[in-house]
Amino acid sequence: MEIKSNSFQNYPFSKLFRDYTDWKDTIQPFFEFNPNDLSDYVKRSQSMKFYSKRVDIVSSLIDYNLQFGANEQTIKNIKQLENSDTYTVVTGQQVMLYGGPLFTVYKIITAILTANRLTKELGINVIPVFWIADEDHDFEEVASLSILNQEEHSEFTMNNDYSINNRVVEKQLGSQINDLKKEIRKALPETDFSDDLWSLLDQCYNSEESYGYSFGKFILKLFGKHGLILAGSNHDGIKKLVVEPLVQSVSDASVHQSTLENTSKKLTDIHYHNQVTVQTSNLFLILDDGSRVKIQYSDDRWYLDDNKDSWTRDELILEIKNNPEKFSPNVFLRPVIQNYLLPVISYVAGPGEIAYYAQMRDYHKLFNIEMPVITPRFSATLIESSIDRIIGKLPFEIHDYSERIEDLEKDFIKKTDTPNLESIFKSWKSSIQDLSQDPIKNVSSVDPTLKKSADKTVSQFFTELDKLKGKLYRSLKESEKVQIQRIQKVQNNLYPNRNLQEREVAFIYYMNKYGLDLWDKLIVDLLGENMESHKLIYV
Repeated sequence: MEIKSNSFQNYPFSKLFRDYTDWKDTIQPFFEFNPNDLSDYVKRSQSMKFYSKRVDIVSSLIDYNLQFGANEQTIKNIKQLENSDTYTVVTGQQVMLYGGPLFTVYKIITAILTANRLTKELGINVIPVFWIADEDHDFEEVASLSILNQEEHSEFTMNNDYSINNRVVEKQLGSQINDLKKEIRKALPETDFSDDLWSLLDQCYNSEESYGYSFGKFILKLFGKHGLILAGSNHDGIKKLVVEPLVQSVSDASVHQSTLENTSKKLTDIHYHNQVTVQTSNLFLILDDGSRVKIQYSDDRWYLDDNKDSWTRDELILEIKNNPEKFSPNVFLRPVIQNYLLPVISYVAGPGEIAYYAQMRDYHKLFNIEMPVITPRFSATLIESSIDRIIGKLPFEIHDYSERIEDLEKDFIKKTDTPNLESIFKSWKSSIQDLSQDPIKNVSSVDPTLKKSADKTVSQFFTELDKLKGKLYRSLKESEKVQIQRIQKVQNNLYPNRNLQEREVAFIYYMNKYGLDLWDKLIVDLLGENMESHKLIYV
């Protein structure tokens, strides 16, 4: 694979993310460490305060990973966490249907490469960990899958026949997965790798399994050979190890809220955005029926929206200590729990995650925890040979294809050897405007009430010119139909839905075309590459 670099500045990332990857002065106060400076990873390893008992962590993680069929390499890495000189690089996300979009594997690849690099260059043992957000209940966010189908971008969705507030990992796939499989397999091209891919997917995804089990098993099947460890908080043993931060989120709730609000305001004051809205509480309660319900806080009382349950601070703390498995962290508290449970040197984050980590530096300090190095995940556009051949025949840079297709078509016509229609019609209108001035004055001198009618006549002529220009554009588009279709094909492949490919296209699409070992090959090819820019990867 050939790999080229392209600045993040050319892509539709947020200002906050672009400033972070460039380590601008304005963003530095919101983070502890520079992700582009290896010495800061050293500082993090030396300054880390770690509270958990490693032997308990190992026991719980082995139990957690065995449920997904963990191999010897994963178990070996878990056991190494008993040693005080072993650290982790963590990444993660919610469970996704058939693994989800490309960014899933990009996060994991970044974690594996970062762990390998730190092990080699710092002389310490660093292990990659994938944290499954196994307490999330947003089904709509994880139940869709998009692939490239001929000239189109096709989306497949599982229907939600489950309680809206139940954790997605616990939902069974049911018979829907069989119907969905048939639709997706029909849409994917049949290749030499199709049978192997579907054999692997069928081992992980079937009607009897849950979303969480299927996702975790699939991830370990692909990356367990690299020693990847899975972690998550929807596990009784792990939840018991993080009681302290759960309790503290209640005992110091007001301070936590004000700290997050103050940092969030500082961000907006310098024109960055807030990724997550700060609320009074960072806890959810798991009800007996499995529902995950937000706990509210007001006037020294903790309560649920329906007001059926309420607690004093001390009552809720006691409940957490006695039944930690009934409580679930939100997006702010989850990173704290990760850093409390694991010796985390670095967290590999996508652009959205980096934005909410920017709200959390001082929040971590309230738990006497230092925020780790936040490493931007690997970002890339995969360019297939059929697309590369087309790109060479069109007058655009790759990042230009994020524009509206109408604008690309118009720009293409402007860049061809055809007459410059915009210039022609602008000049035509200008001439008419100049020629009309004296006649309009003459009309007005005869009857001032007719000036508006005279102006309207000229305006109507301009309208007719615009219509004529539109007809000419359509005529040119028809004559350049093949090239226009090429533009559409490139955009559909590189920017489906005008979004980054990595956020839209399921990674199994590429495994089906290029083999199950595609990501192993990419890991090898990326050795030595810096992650400080967007990558163009020619497959």
